[in-house]
Amino acid sequence: MDIAGVVPLDVDSLMQSATRSTGLSDFGTDPWFEPFKVLVKSLNEEASFNLLGRIRARAELIIMLEARLQIEDWYKRHPEIDDEVITKPIFIIGQGRSGTTMLINVLSSNPDNGVVMTWEGMFPCPPPEKATYTSDPRIEKAHHLITQVNRVTPTMVSMHNFAGNVPHECLQLFGPSFMSAAWFNSMGQVPTYTDFISKLDHESAYRYHKKILKLLQWRNPRSQWVVKSPSHLDQLPTLLKVYPDACLIWPHRDPVKALASLVSLVGTVQWGRTDQPFKFGSWDDYVDAKGVAARFNRVIDWLESGVVPKKQLFNMLYRDLVTDTMRVLEEMYAYFGLTLTERGRAAMADYMARNPRTARPAHKFDVGPSTVIKEDRQALARYQQYFGVPNEI
Repeated sequence: MDIAGVVPLDVDSLMQSATRSTGLSDFGTDPWFEPFKVLVKSLNEEASFNLLGRIRARAELIIMLEARLQIEDWYKRHPEIDDEVITKPIFIIGQGRSGTTMLINVLSSNPDNGVVMTWEGMFPCPPPEKATYTSDPRIEKAHHLITQVNRVTPTMVSMHNFAGNVPHECLQLFGPSFMSAAWFNSMGQVPTYTDFISKLDHESAYRYHKKILKLLQWRNPRSQWVVKSPSHLDQLPTLLKVYPDACLIWPHRDPVKALASLVSLVGTVQWGRTDQPFKFGSWDDYVDAKGVAARFNRVIDWLESGVVPKKQLFNMLYRDLVTDTMRVLEEMYAYFGLTLTERGRAAMADYMARNPRTARPAHKFDVGPSTVIKEDRQALARYQQYFGVPNEI
């Protein structure tokens, strides 16, 4: 079968589909188009899609283009959206598989906090409204789309909870700006695109990220935003330029164990889209110990030089987050001078009681031979020593 002929992935076809479905044509003026072109070329030439992977990639790209068209239209008709103010947003950063999802889930249970749910990140327009926020029909639509991964690879349910009405990563908000290596490598391996955007200034992507948050809170106010993505580690100076009062939370887990877990997760995601996962090394910054260490060491250098103020970073150990959740969260709120109300404390404690990790199947993965563990441990030694992160294996 001529998969490329059956499922076209070209700039014109994708943009035309988005304009037809929305009746809109203004994609905005910020620098999104060049990354988009490079991404599409890279997907075509390097992703090695199977049929299902190509179908999903086309559908996902069109959803992002539609969202971009609609966001631009809403701002054009309602410029007052830009007057919305975002104060002291909480950004959960850190290595994948280190408790970041657990952390945002429990924080999202606090009614005083606001998070970006999968459905509104996928379909931000029309802007969500407070009265229909929990009954919006887009929740079910997004749920069916996002849980396709579970039907393609059933073992995914033991690794990560995908659903329409759970918090999603900021990677999704970077979709309409087409500047996210992690997000688009999840769609398909794109080393050329990854290399291209690594050389770009990501301020425009963070400006668009903020633009979407303002849109989402316009008709459904959120006084305290909580968002998360491991990819923020690479752009902390830019993040703080756009969000100068951001509160950064970094949960620390044995990086060798977290690395092995992430390899399992990424490999499973890739297997559902291509017969050649990890073919190009485009995931090395996330699944190779030396690549991960380079990212961590860069952040340590930023902290030591003052480029990233230490006072804006709250560090926590994964073991404390899991075993003494409420104490750690209370310390975090006090550290940043944020108000933790009694109703917020009670809601988070109730969430933890109702959602033990044992409610999902255990994620089983191979940590690798002792020789590899030793090499990885050496590469990541500075990180573990700097933050006092204990070994788990």
